[in-house]
Amino acid sequence: MTANSKSAVLAGARMKARKGNPAAAGRKRVGFGLKFVAIGAVLLIWQLLSVSPIVNSDSLPGPVTVFSALVGLWGTSGYWTAIGTTLQVWAIGLALCALIGIPAGLLIGVSVRATQSTRWVIDFFRTIPTIALLPLVLLLFGATSRMEITMIVLAAVWPLLIQSMYAAKQVEPLLKWVVRVFRISTLDRLRFLWAPSVTLLVSTGMRLAATMALLMTIAAEYIGGAPGLGLELSHMEQAFKRPEVFAYAITAGLIGLSINSALVLFQRRVLWWHPIIRGERSE
Repeated sequence: MTANSKSAVLAGARMKARKGNPAAAGRKRVGFGLKFVAIGAVLLIWQLLSVSPIVNSDSLPGPVTVFSALVGLWGTSGYWTAIGTTLQVWAIGLALCALIGIPAGLLIGVSVRATQSTRWVIDFFRTIPTIALLPLVLLLFGATSRMEITMIVLAAVWPLLIQSMYAAKQVEPLLKWVVRVFRISTLDRLRFLWAPSVTLLVSTGMRLAATMALLMTIAAEYIGGAPGLGLELSHMEQAFKRPEVFAYAITAGLIGLSINSALVLFQRRVLWWHPIIRGERSE
């Protein structure tokens, strides 16, 4: 097979994977419809609870009131400044988690002795509730972004580390033997063997770490008093502004949903050739 024919086959496979089939498209439309129905049901239940005598209306404002408060916050500079601060700290913390967790996990995963010797240490430290370390980190760094980044790394590095370890162990031994026998260069080994083999699990670890990093960022701001969404939520709670409290909480949820959706889309675009991703597209 010539290089041109290989390119044509590869391009055809890519287009086929992207287009899918009509039945799958119909199922996706039905799935989207069911999601909107579920959202509507949740909003209806929320509204009924807010006006029922079971719950105090001051403690649980209705969705219309919360949405009005959210629209009002959109016109304030403090709202967008808080979002920008939170996202900036989250991005720096997640990047540090990737720089630490992925290389360390891959290096540990390729060695049986390294895996056995570090198993108990990793299991011990990853089970420590990170929020319990907040007072100590506050004493060290105060209510600053350094405190938040430290908390993010302590909480979110473990999914990346563990997923990278599993990814390194799932590389086919026969393929490693083949590239060693044929003396394939280190660059080609990384490009054609290691990168395709470990990318799926590592990207899944990145999704988990991104969610945990956002949760820890907002928690550190809320409890530790660092600037950001969490601090603004705390201020609204202390001022007994319940609709604004819910508005900030919904904002945090929307940010988390957007981050996860972006990572899923990136994963599907980059790993369109992977059998698992192709299976998801065909469903």
